Amino acid sequence: MNFESEEEQSQDQEQQSQQRLQAAIWHQVNEIVKDQVARHLRKDVSEAFVASLAEVVMTQMQTMATDLEAFAAHGKRAVVSMEDVKLCSRRNDSLYQLISDTAKDIAGESTSRKHKK
Repeated sequence: MNFESEEEQSQDQEQQSQQRLQAAIWHQVNEIVKDQVARHLRKDVSEAFVASLAEVVMTQMQTMATDLEAFAAHGKRAVVSMEDVKLCSRRNDSLYQLISDTAKDIAGESTSRKHKK
């Protein structure tokens, strides 16, 4: 029999989700590093380096998620908007430009779909 409370089951599910997310991030970071290092440096990269870089990515994602939620709450919105994402990238000019261009593309696609209906 399973005597875990609903709270314990929820915590277990949250922990499993967190582990799956960390594994997926590690996998993607590993693929990107292998591709970039093979292409540009032709060197091997240690598992420890990939793990450390994946941890940095995970920490940055958590920080960005917290910031996005705060920006949306400050704007009295329940949903994060594209403007919140752009605000998060305000200190990185190239990232800001990429996000702005992508937002324009998405808006253009949305407009063209509406006109087709």
